[in-house]
Amino acid sequence: MKIKVGLLALVVSGLLTIGTLPALAMGSGNPYEDAQVGLNYAVYQPNFTAGLVLKKFGMHTCGVGKDQALNVNYVSGKRNFLLTETSINNICPMNMMLIRGATRTVVTKPGAGNLTATQVVIISVGIERAQLNVIFSHLTHHFTIAKSK
Repeated sequence: MKIKVGLLALVVSGLLTIGTLPALAMGSGNPYEDAQVGLNYAVYQPNFTAGLVLKKFGMHTCGVGKDQALNVNYVSGKRNFLLTETSINNICPMNMMLIRGATRTVVTKPGAGNLTATQVVIISVGIERAQLNVIFSHLTHHFTIAKSK
């Protein structure tokens, strides 16, 4: 009986290990780096977020056969910002309505290697202009993964 229990434990342990391997291989643990895979534009990650924490990271389609756009939300209390990134060759239409007190800031960041330039839009609430400037100046692209054709 002890042999059967030991064998069962070994089989279950092996199945759990095999089941987790693909999940580990698919993600780097950094959503920005993972998003870069399959995109034709440079993905930028803020190294400074004005004390706000990542609340939501997502992507949406910008048209048939086009790159997806990044939508990332950082929050702390009543302060927040929504960061959207798209290729300058395929700028997604965005909701142009702003809530009272929100600020929209748009910059273009250069491409990297064979990746095109990126339009970065931040819609912020409760963040001072000086902090927005620091957020934009600390956007970095440090990923070398490009879309395979």
